[in-house]
Amino acid sequence: MGLPLFAPQQEPMQMRLPLRMPSDYYDWIYQSQQRELIAFTPQQSTNWHVLNREIARDKLSKWTNEPDVFITPNEFFRWRLIKNVAALNALYIDIDCHQGEDIMSRVGAAERALQYAGIPEPNAIIYTGRGAHFYWLLNRTHGAALPRWQACQRRLIQITQADRMCADATRVLRVVGTTNSKANNALVRADPIHPTPYDFDWLHDQIMPVVRAQVRDLRAVRARRHDSPTLFTASGSIYQRWYLVYRDLHAIVNHNWFGGQVPPGHRDTILFHMANALSWFTVSEALENEIVTIAREITPTLEIKQALSYCTSVVQRARKTAQNNEGREFRYAYKRETLYSNLADLIPDDLLPRLRAIIPNELAAERKRESNKKTQLKKRQESGAATRAEYLSTTDEKRRQAQALRAGGLSVRAVAEKMGLPRSTVGGYLKDPSPCPKSVTLV
Repeated sequence: MGLPLFAPQQEPMQMRLPLRMPSDYYDWIYQSQQRELIAFTPQQSTNWHVLNREIARDKLSKWTNEPDVFITPNEFFRWRLIKNVAALNALYIDIDCHQGEDIMSRVGAAERALQYAGIPEPNAIIYTGRGAHFYWLLNRTHGAALPRWQACQRRLIQITQADRMCADATRVLRVVGTTNSKANNALVRADPIHPTPYDFDWLHDQIMPVVRAQVRDLRAVRARRHDSPTLFTASGSIYQRWYLVYRDLHAIVNHNWFGGQVPPGHRDTILFHMANALSWFTVSEALENEIVTIAREITPTLEIKQALSYCTSVVQRARKTAQNNEGREFRYAYKRETLYSNLADLIPDDLLPRLRAIIPNELAAERKRESNKKTQLKKRQESGAATRAEYLSTTDEKRRQAQALRAGGLSVRAVAEKMGLPRSTVGGYLKDPSPCPKSVTLV
């Protein structure tokens, strides 16, 4: 693939760690684990394992040469759900060869496609026996970056023609140093390329065709470029907004109902809006599974078939959006006031401070004003404008100086000339100590 494209001030270096056993894999990808990893071992008596940082590496080391060991590259709060994403540790794609295609040919084609698109090299390619995984390691990134992370995943998948399901942040992938029972117990092995993790913000801007600093209104971007819709279809403010809507819905549920289980009178509405929010920042292929998971969590007495029936239109619209090639949007895009109006009876005043997206317009406007004040204050401080305390301190000092010179027998004109100030300003210092000139910028 040629030389790797590194973020500014990063230098290529030799692979510092071996990458042959599950413990090596842990040291390589989870360099600063804080929350839980979820492992899947279908060949063992216990299929699922929740691994905190105290036990994760030791547990993985015991699975050396074990068949079919999978783990989440990302970290979660207790369980592998979209709403529980705690940290993002890698971008990854899955090159499938389940139909007998030549693995090396598929990998070579993917490498050439990435190079042609100007995408930085992956840190390693993991050969799984029936395919390959490309990994781009990240400096541990907060889960709030999930919408932009998914945008990068979709872009990488589109470029390489990889498995679309690997855009799922809850994905489990095979572990280096274990075996694949579906490929004659082939050993899962790694081809390291370089060890240095990427800064996610930098890598995002290399992968996406429109950097996030330019994306404020996607329609305006398209209009300026006079072209067809870009591939940038899962990032920007609107996708982050729906992530916040989804988090607010969980906050509403947890505030109103002990154990987070919604009673029949509200479950249809809550489930529908959760499904719709999910449709904006999760892949359409994984949407039904996410809805099933949420239904089991918040409406455990509701049959899965019935829960999915409530969300049929959400799923259909998400699929229609994903399948069309014209950039048209079919998902429900409810306004803030509409969401708040539908759910206002479940949002008491003491809950409002904890919400970010499902709030009344008045509160949104108030928060906007406060944000603007802080922004203006920061800009003034950066431009060197004096704070009020600094200005008053300087003014008091000048006032004392002017009074001392005047007491020494100098005229008002002479005092003004000596201090290099307008005569009117000095006259003010000598007559009235309180007023502040209106022309001075105070912050």
